[in-house]
Amino acid sequence: MQINSARRRKAISPVLATVILIAITLIAAIAIAGFVFGLFGSFTSTARVSAISTSLVHGTLAAGPTGSIAVQNTGTSNSIANSMTLTWGGTTCAPGMAATTVTAGVASVTLTITGVGTCATMATASLAGEAFTGSVAMSNGGQVAFSGVFS
Repeated sequence: MQINSARRRKAISPVLATVILIAITLIAAIAIAGFVFGLFGSFTSTARVSAISTSLVHGTLAAGPTGSIAVQNTGTSNSIANSMTLTWGGTTCAPGMAATTVTAGVASVTLTITGVGTCATMATASLAGEAFTGSVAMSNGGQVAFSGVFS
């Protein structure tokens, strides 16, 4: 009895099939682990802005506080500081501040109070030695908190 060659099926060897399955499994595992554990996070751009120092001088009701806040961006993309809020004596105001680009990787950027804004309408003037808190609103939606004492 002779086997018809047209009916023979050709296939890959079991060893080769096993190697291919293991390779596919390893590639899939590396891809999943990369996304889960953030190995591919370097492809995203984020701004990580933090306040590193504050220097605010107390002011009268009409003049409001003056000074600056130094911020640093340790992220991978630039952001813009749009506005600032300042709280002391239980009330909050928004001093004037020019929009300032906070460049990624730069040692620090100084945000300067350029005017009294709504601080002139506060019920109490800021006093030397009085504690304050505040935040800077960034263009990416983030808020940078800071605190200190008026000089």
